Amino acid sequence: MRRLLLLVTIPAMAAAQTPLPELPEIDVKSLPRIPGPMTDHLGDPSRGIGTSAFDTQIRAQARHAGTVEPAVALPPGSLKLQDAVSYPAGWKAYRVDVPAHGAIHARLRGNHEAWFRVRTVNRWGSLEKGMLQNKIPTGNPEASYKNPTGDAKSIYFIVDTTEADLHEEPFTLEIRVS
Repeated sequence: MRRLLLLVTIPAMAAAQTPLPELPEIDVKSLPRIPGPMTDHLGDPSRGIGTSAFDTQIRAQARHAGTVEPAVALPPGSLKLQDAVSYPAGWKAYRVDVPAHGAIHARLRGNHEAWFRVRTVNRWGSLEKGMLQNKIPTGNPEASYKNPTGDAKSIYFIVDTTEADLHEEPFTLEIRVS
């Protein structure tokens, strides 16, 4: 029995330590700009203690467009992209096409990861079946979507900031399709 445990445990430990494959990098400036998702259901995570009324008002006006702008369409497959926060709106949207019964995960990496939130929404800016969120902020800005249907679906990852006055804060967004 002990030998059987070793035969099962050792490969499992090796698999857990195997690094994920390197993702191809995409230049965000080369991606097509598209209309973003609706903003009706999206709150502003920067409102709160320590935010000045002036910064809040500027950010609210920048978010008044009705859709999340800027927004870009990502090519299919797993990838990594370098981007920066747009001021004053503090958010960006990335449209991703998810194959039937496919799954996708987005993870943001940066110097100040706790200043970011990543959300998954549909075209109307709301949640639907298959969208998993970090409803409780953990400091790990990530979100995922598992397509429960037999059809390909377009969803949006929204990168949002919790700080009202970030200027061109750089980040890396890793998209993994499975």
